Amino acid sequence: MTSPAVLPKISGAEALCLLQAGKAVRGYRVVGSLNFHEDDPAHPVLLEQCWDENLKAVHLSFKSPVRLANCHFVRRDFSFAYFLQGLTIENCAFENYLNFQSGGHNQPGFLLHLLRNTFHGFVNFFDCWYRAAVQIEHNDFLGQTNLLSFSANYMAFDVVPHIQHNTGELHRTDEGIA
Repeated sequence: MTSPAVLPKISGAEALCLLQAGKAVRGYRVVGSLNFHEDDPAHPVLLEQCWDENLKAVHLSFKSPVRLANCHFVRRDFSFAYFLQGLTIENCAFENYLNFQSGGHNQPGFLLHLLRNTFHGFVNFFDCWYRAAVQIEHNDFLGQTNLLSFSANYMAFDVVPHIQHNTGELHRTDEGIA
C-alpha cells in the first residue's frame, strides 16, 4: 500500500459523488467521513488502492456489488449492512474495530469473499446471516474475531462456508471492544 502522504486527497463527500456516478474511487486518500446513505448503495462500490479515514455504511442494503481492494482503513462500520450482490475485500488493512453485526444477507449466486486482509482490531460477525457462498481465506485476525463462534445468535450460513488458512483467535464468544 502506498503511503497516504503521497496519495492525492479527496473528501468523503467527493468520493461518494464518484461512486454515485458509477465510477471507482482509485488511488486516493479519502479524508473525513465517507458516509453512505440509504439511496447510495444502488451503484457498484469500488475502492482500490485508497487510504480511507472513516467509511460508514450502517443500516443499508447494497443492491450492487461492493469491492474493496488494496486499501487501508482507519475506521469502518458495516453494522446492519446487507450485501445483496456480494462483498469482496482483498489485500486490505483495517486499523480498528470492524463491525459486520446483524448484516450479510448476500443473495444466492453472490459471494462474500475476504482474502488476504489484516485486521488489527476485533472483527464482529455477531448475528450475521449469509444466504450464499462465503469464502474467508488467508486473513490475519490480529485483533481477534467471533467468526467461528457458531453458537446461538452468532452466525448463520445457508451454504457451508469455506473458511481456511486464517490466523488469530477466531472463536471469541463476545463482540469485542469497539
